[in-house]
Amino acid sequence: MTKKNNNFVGEGGAEEQVDINLDDLFQDDSTKPESNFFVFEKIGDSVQGTLVMEPYEKTSKFGEQTIYTIQRSSDKKEFLVALKATTHKFNILQLKSAQVGDLLAFRLKDLVDVGKGNLCKSLEVRIRHMNKQ
Repeated sequence: MTKKNNNFVGEGGAEEQVDINLDDLFQDDSTKPESNFFVFEKIGDSVQGTLVMEPYEKTSKFGEQTIYTIQRSSDKKEFLVALKATTHKFNILQLKSAQVGDLLAFRLKDLVDVGKGNLCKSLEVRIRHMNKQ
């Protein structure tokens, strides 16, 4: 099944008619899920929530990272917060005692020029242990 879509704007700003194959989700960019990774862009950006699963390690194009999955209290949305093993080692050590159910907060404290092209993101972390007895 094919659907005509008039909402595509081509090169030069001209509106073009395109075909979308409704049977093949990979041909329809509107079906691509949004990323759950929280992105720290400017100083002061922050996220906090309940740790919903044990942190895990993953190697990606950014190197080795520890991933924290938290659920924001206000809207129950889940976010992934990735801390690089190299630049955020201190933060990872600070969060070693975190357990599922604890409240975690992450905030972009500073952007540091380390002379390698991209600015290094200096994060501040907080943890509130929710004692389960």
